[in-house]
Amino acid sequence: MRCRTFYLIISLLGLMMIFTTRGFTANDNQQATSRYFEKIRKAHDNARLTQFFTMMPKGGDLHHHYSGAIYAETYLDWMVKKNICIDPKTMLPVPCNYSGGVYISVDSLRKNVPLCRTVLENWSDLDFNDHFHLQDQPDQHFFTTFNFFGNISGAYYREGLAEIKARAKKENVQYIETMLTSPGISVKYPKGLTDSLAYFQVRQDTSGLFSTLDYFADFLQSSPGYSTSLKNYMDSLHAYHDGIDDSAFTMRFQAYANRNSSPDVVFTKLFSGFDAVSRDHSSLLTGVNIVAPENGIISMRDYWLHMEMFRFLGKKFPGVKTSLHAGELCLGMVKPEELTWHVRDAVFIARANRIGHGVDIPWETESLKTLENMQRDKIAVEINLTSNEFILGVKNNDHPIRLYFDAGVPLVICTDDAGVSRISLTAEYVKLASRYDFTYTEIKSFVYNSIRYSFLKEREKELIIQSLNNRFKDFEDQIVILNGDTVTK
Repeated sequence: MRCRTFYLIISLLGLMMIFTTRGFTANDNQQATSRYFEKIRKAHDNARLTQFFTMMPKGGDLHHHYSGAIYAETYLDWMVKKNICIDPKTMLPVPCNYSGGVYISVDSLRKNVPLCRTVLENWSDLDFNDHFHLQDQPDQHFFTTFNFFGNISGAYYREGLAEIKARAKKENVQYIETMLTSPGISVKYPKGLTDSLAYFQVRQDTSGLFSTLDYFADFLQSSPGYSTSLKNYMDSLHAYHDGIDDSAFTMRFQAYANRNSSPDVVFTKLFSGFDAVSRDHSSLLTGVNIVAPENGIISMRDYWLHMEMFRFLGKKFPGVKTSLHAGELCLGMVKPEELTWHVRDAVFIARANRIGHGVDIPWETESLKTLENMQRDKIAVEINLTSNEFILGVKNNDHPIRLYFDAGVPLVICTDDAGVSRISLTAEYVKLASRYDFTYTEIKSFVYNSIRYSFLKEREKELIIQSLNNRFKDFEDQIVILNGDTVTK
């Protein structure tokens, strides 16, 4: 019996020797992939970095605006189907039976190469740096693009989502959490009620504000057609989403409010968004956001008010997740003292689950406390490198990405508005690797973060993470073959 046991042990050891000498283990392949990544990164070989990240699974894109993700060329295709033309003077869409001036069809536009190029330049960031002196300031140009295609963006939601999905799958993205649309609810509140918001805002009276917001909530919920409007909104989301999810790709939506709207409109949008998420047992609608330029006159004036609205709604609808655009600012856009509290208030007042951009954190007077809290409570920051560079002029070592990382704050890499910026998530990872000295293992952790800190249900996260494990194994196998690396014993 002892002899049989001895020979069994020897046989097992022999098999282990065969497997470890004839092939790589998963850990060996990760190490080999890491070595290859370091080699091409240190050589500043962006072509091979692009090849590397094109092949690499990238998890999710959590900071994603639907209307800004669609390329201008697609909007032109939709205009043909909707019989919409272009005013060659303003570059704005107009009906093809427009009687107020000259217009040109999209087919004719495409035959006029210089004019078509001009339309693309106005509708996106294309060629901006080649002749910036002829254009608006970068941030103004970026946000103005939405005025051109804004009325078209909702024309074909199903086609748009299908295009976004197809593009994501081709570049190895498994999940997108996009800001698509919000409940179309409009309510006229009593003037005295709306005026009270400004009163409490000036005094920063939270107690008085919350009492007033209770009246707003009651008035809104009792408005004729409120519940029907929410149901219609959710039904439309499910209709748009039909056929999008499959075994290799998942998409979810966020509701949002425009922070440069009047306070009563902001509250209506936020409240209906929170309410819709809480009613959606399918979790197709995963969370609520607030968008638009942060340095606007209204958004700067009402920032505290908006953060308090989020806190109020968080108590009223516990469990609803929030991601807030916060700290999308830099020195010069606002007065220096106005850079000192945006991320802080989003974290400590609004109790955000994720922060979008967060670029002004180095200027914030309580940055250490804020970073410590974000690390402790696992409040991820959504990093948008191209967007921050174009809109804010913040790039390379001026960007606080290492500040967040070194403080232990979870990072996720995102695109923001890929169609306007004319980029992809792959390009964002190339920019990340070429500018900062993150290791392959660290970058891999950012990919997993994009699922762990998504607003998906836990079971959905587990399934995508299992898929990511398999995808990374296949990817690392491919890199070993590509590089011809061997295990260092």
